[in-house]
Amino acid sequence: SFICSVTNKKPAQASITKVKQFEGSTSFVRRTQWMLEQLRQVNGIDPNRDSPEFDLLFENAFDQWVASTASEKCTFFQVLHHTCQRYLTDKKPEFINCQSKIMGGKSI
Repeated sequence: SFICSVTNKKPAQASITKVKQFEGSTSFVRRTQWMLEQLRQVNGIDPNRDSPEFDLLFENAFDQWVASTASEKCTFFQVLHHTCQRYLTDKKPEFINCQSKIMGGKSI
């Protein structure tokens, strides 16, 4: 699972956190965390099929992710895209191999 969080400090800081929930537990354990500014590319892998897999390319890291469902991946992409548009003024990440419905019908 994953979390996209934004602080309420000024200026706001946004981060992406990868968390894991172990079987039989209700709590999550933080695995890795990146600042939103480090995100370079979001790769949906295959825009022609609903799959939960995707890749995130950061400044100094490549990370493979799997959402619980394809729908959860879609929701995460929508939130991530909106967060990037709102909080990143300079270099915004590239969204590739994503279904057009993720960005409100725009083909990307």
